[in-house]
Amino acid sequence: MGGMGSGRSGGRPTVQSGLTLDVSKLLRDRCFQPGRSTKGRLQWTYSHSDASLAQMAYVSVMGEERGRAILFYSTTDYWTGEPRNVECAVDLDTTSQPFGGRRWWFRCPQTGRRVRKLHMPAGSLRFASRQAHRLAYPSQRQSPRDRATNRAFRLRHRLGDYEGGVGDPLPKPKWMRWATYEREVERVYEADAICDAYLAGLVERFLGARLGANHAD
Repeated sequence: MGGMGSGRSGGRPTVQSGLTLDVSKLLRDRCFQPGRSTKGRLQWTYSHSDASLAQMAYVSVMGEERGRAILFYSTTDYWTGEPRNVECAVDLDTTSQPFGGRRWWFRCPQTGRRVRKLHMPAGSLRFASRQAHRLAYPSQRQSPRDRATNRAFRLRHRLGDYEGGVGDPLPKPKWMRWATYEREVERVYEADAICDAYLAGLVERFLGARLGANHAD
């Protein structure tokens, strides 16, 4: 990997293209504890294995309504290729809940807005909000055809079909009621129809280009 933040891919990066800090998870894992000071290390692993992707040390000082976390990590400067030791301070505060208690938020170091998650995409040196880094969600990077195809397969998976392709018949799961099955099948076939329409358009454009090339010859 070359250190946290090394490398950069083409196009607008997504929220999944780097490291993420989730304040809810940090509280749940007791890394941050209201009314206490804590310190420790965080580790990210690859999704397909337990191999370490990145590590970071932290110190948190939490009150009952406000707090601050100091993050310590090493990364690689995208522009110079030089290693950088970074110390990044992140403020936290809370808002009251309708039925009591308080909800914790990060304050984005760049925009000051309250957010639940901070991100550091590849090529960046610091954690900030999705808006500050101008990060897209994965679905925003997909074409309409890709979104339709993903939806078709996602709906098939809900019916227990992990091997069939677009347009293939769908057997009814034994545990599913017929009314539910028929409703889900209708949704699958609607998604399949969108995929078929995109495929037909692609074939039509391809044949049109071929015919145009033949006429030019």
